[in-house]
Amino acid sequence: MLVDFLQRFIKSKLAVYCIVTFFLVTSASSSYSQSGCTDPYANNYNAAATTNNGSCTYNTTNYRPSVKLRQLSKILNESSGLQMAGNSLWSCNDGGGAAAIYRIDTASGNVLQTVNLEDATNVDWEELSFDGTFFYVGDFGNNVNGARTDLKIYKFAFSDIPDYSTKPLATIPKEKIEIISFRYSDQLMPKASATNNTRYDCEAMVVDSGKIHLFSKNWVDLSTTHYILNSTAAGSYVADSVETMPTGYVVTGASKSPGQDIIVLLGYFPKAPGKHFMHILSGYSGGTYFNGNKRKLNLPDALQMGQAEGITFTNGSYGYISNERLSAGPFTIQQKLRSFDISNFVTISSKASASAR
Repeated sequence: MLVDFLQRFIKSKLAVYCIVTFFLVTSASSSYSQSGCTDPYANNYNAAATTNNGSCTYNTTNYRPSVKLRQLSKILNESSGLQMAGNSLWSCNDGGGAAAIYRIDTASGNVLQTVNLEDATNVDWEELSFDGTFFYVGDFGNNVNGARTDLKIYKFAFSDIPDYSTKPLATIPKEKIEIISFRYSDQLMPKASATNNTRYDCEAMVVDSGKIHLFSKNWVDLSTTHYILNSTAAGSYVADSVETMPTGYVVTGASKSPGQDIIVLLGYFPKAPGKHFMHILSGYSGGTYFNGNKRKLNLPDALQMGQAEGITFTNGSYGYISNERLSAGPFTIQQKLRSFDISNFVTISSKASASAR
């Protein structure tokens, strides 16, 4: 009997110990992995949160990018894409322009080099991107009726561009240019619509971790859909729709900060006075960009900014914005180059790459 009593006593004590231990561990684990706003710049920052749940909110913030150059070369009167590559700034014109990219002198605004793409056509070039080895030119502007079936990205090795001091006019041979064609996963049968009345226009692209990321210019409900092409190799692809974010403006450009998990989106409200905006996306995870911090900056209107469509980082926090030449009644806003610095709005890690301004 005494043995039975001792056995029951030990078992009951062990059970209580296990139960208490379970609750202590669960409680500690719960407090250790709190989900909330992890951005110290947000007005609802939770210092105890270890997992970002995308709930950060911010006060209204007005920001005015500084004018770097009061006028870019007249060649770039419709500058639509902007990209830093090889310590040089590059741009292109949109639809109807030459099938060429241009190396810009950031001190004078002059074109240092014109690089033509042999046998390419500029139906509506809207964006440039660079992955450290290859240049990407996005011919996917689609605002006329939203029904293009020839959406494509031209890709070529940056090393195929000769030195500009010896060859200010150069050509990339057609055999060295790859073509990445695609269609949108949720636009199975492209149908014509009125001009500037489609969900399937696009002017923004970044190449990140071996994938091509597109951000739609949604004229219908002022949002942007993030599409992914899961390869950068030549071929035909379906751009997968992975997430959508309401913006309140149409997105015209995108850039990823070098060495940082930060994406910026640029765009404008498509009615007078054409106020511009920038989204800073950070703290994201899982291969998507809209599940983290989404800080929106209010930029000047079109009478000051023109129609801004190009944006690129030069280092972790600093970069450039370009605009098309815009005529509005008695006003003409020349194509200009502006600079921006987001270091006051987001945490920049020490791994950011440096570059001259």
